[in-house]
Formats: sequence, C-alpha cells, structure tokens
Amino acid sequence: MLSCIRRGGQCVAAGRSLLRPAASHASAGPPAANRVKAKLLAGEPARGLWGMLPSPEAARLLARIPGLDWVVIDMEHGPIDLHSMHRITASLIDRPGGPVPIVRVPIGTAPHVKRAFDAGAMGVVVPMVNDASQARDAVQACKLPPAGVRSFGSPWAPLGLGDGDTVEHVKSVNDSTLVIVQIESAEAMRNLDEILSVEGIDVALVGPIDLSISLGLEEPSPDGGDPRLVKALEEVLEAGERHGVACGIYCKDGVNAAERIRQGFRFVNVANDALGLVAHVQEQLEAAR
Repeated sequence: MLSCIRRGGQCVAAGRSLLRPAASHASAGPPAANRVKAKLLAGEPARGLWGMLPSPEAARLLARIPGLDWVVIDMEHGPIDLHSMHRITASLIDRPGGPVPIVRVPIGTAPHVKRAFDAGAMGVVVPMVNDASQARDAVQACKLPPAGVRSFGSPWAPLGLGDGDTVEHVKSVNDSTLVIVQIESAEAMRNLDEILSVEGIDVALVGPIDLSISLGLEEPSPDGGDPRLVKALEEVLEAGERHGVACGIYCKDGVNAAERIRQGFRFVNVANDALGLVAHVQEQLEAAR
C-alpha cells in the first residue's frame, strides 16, 4: 500500500515497511525484544489487547494466548495506578514470547513516560497529541540522550544498559522504543502532517470515539460509518503513507479489527479486557436461558 518511506532523509520503495528507522542508524533494525516494532517495520499487522483491569493475574492469563502481540496497559482511563501498572508489566515481561507491554500514560509528560519505561514497558501511548510540539515532547520523553531527555535508572526495565558499548546500546534501546501518539481531535486532524513529520513517531493511533465527538458526530462509535469519520480515517492513512508512520486504531472487537487491517491500519486491538469480560458473561447468560 505504501509508496515510499523516508530512510536517512530519503524516500525509498516501501511495499511492506511502515516505519522509518532512526536517521542516525537507518540500517539497524530494532532489537528482537520489541517484536511489535519489528512487525510494523516489516509491514505486518500487530494485534493486541486493550487492558483496563488493574489485575496482574488477568494479564498473566491473557498473556498465554498465542498470537497476541501486545497489551496496552491503560492508565488514562480506569483504575490502573502506578503500582498495578508495575505488576501488570512484570507479569507480561515474565512470560517468554508473550505480548509486548505498552503503557498508555495519563499525559505525555516526561515523568509519566519515564515511569512507564522504568516499569518495563516497551512502548508508550501518548493521548491527545494535537500538534507537532506535543509530538516532539512525546518523542523526547521516550528517548534516552542524546535523542531525548529520558533518564535511566530502573533495575526493572528489560532494556537496561548492561555491559559493553554503552553508546551503541543506548542507540539500540532508543530504536526498540515504540512511540505511539493518539490522533483524537479535530485540531490533531488539522495538524496531521506536522505531527507525523516529527522524527521518532512510530504509530499514529486513532481514538475513534474522541475523534468522533470532536468532529461533532451524534453517535460516536469505534466502528461508526459516518462519512466525516470515514474521511478522517482516510486522511490519517494517507498521512501515514506520506510520512512513513504506521497507523493504528482502537477497535470494538476482532471483526472490527480485521476490517481496519483491510483498510490499511496495522496496530489494532482485538478486544478490551474489561468490556470483553462483560460481553462473554452476557453471552453465556443468554445461552443458559
């Protein structure tokens, strides 16, 4: 679908690749530890779970599901606090080959972002990014110097400094870090090209409900077909193509996720743990009547 992607400042053929590597070492792929970023670089969809339950036990069970690429631990909405985020992240990290832990921070400031990575997150979702300045702040908060301002000091982070060449390792850590900005407002849509032109943005993740509300839609829905939302999603995909940024979107369920993948989105959730639990119990209750 994509015609080109910037590599080292140049546009190159990209029939499959969806992300631009860092300009300073474009030939280096991300460490294997972040399989989600590797899949997106290869142009493959990454399917995951939206996590809102403050339960490491639930996370440990869900991490057993084969093929689940990632779990977003949502600290913006719901009861997940710093302590439960640490425990959930640890539950995911402790399962070899399990889903990659990604944290949606309440706000994209450096202290919030740093705490997510210190807990062991491999990526961060920054909500309500409305302009290029906020996008640059998000990247800066996610990256270790000299690419950013994030400090290092956590014994829990899987991408520690370790032994050997510290400079090269810092570059590898920065390459493996997944920076996801959310497009959720009419303002963000107006500034879409400026936002996605910021170096270091890996995924533009659409929040369809907030975006629908901001656009003035009467019935916001993750799978809504209002022409204004459809047009906005097309614009996001086109901007992602222009700037070599993978596009994602919050999905209602697996059917909705499959449809979005066909449209060109590559970072999609197949379920929400809290809503999925309710839906399953309702389904089984009806089956028992």
